[in-house]
Amino acid sequence: MDNKMTLTANAAETMNMAAETMNMSDGTAKAASTLRRMVAPLAGYYSRVLGTEVSTRQTLLLLNVQAAFFMTAFPADCHLLLRLGCLAWLVSAVIKCRDSGIKAERL
Repeated sequence: MDNKMTLTANAAETMNMAAETMNMSDGTAKAASTLRRMVAPLAGYYSRVLGTEVSTRQTLLLLNVQAAFFMTAFPADCHLLLRLGCLAWLVSAVIKCRDSGIKAERL
């Protein structure tokens, strides 16, 4: 027995699928543009503090480190495993920052 299957598509359905894909791309592009607009002032701040140019990606990595530090250093009354998870998150975030090439002139 052959395992063959024939798929048929209506031209109008194909066009609708293409239009939906384009709309999703436009929405994603708008979200990325909004994110860049929000992160740009923070990237400028980090650039001034570190004395080197900081990209948008590096800014997001620095924000990740700050969030991980906050969750590790200021835990509420929580379970030890949750605290260890936050510590692992912090270590991972710091390693990602180091690997991205973020360097300060003098620290």
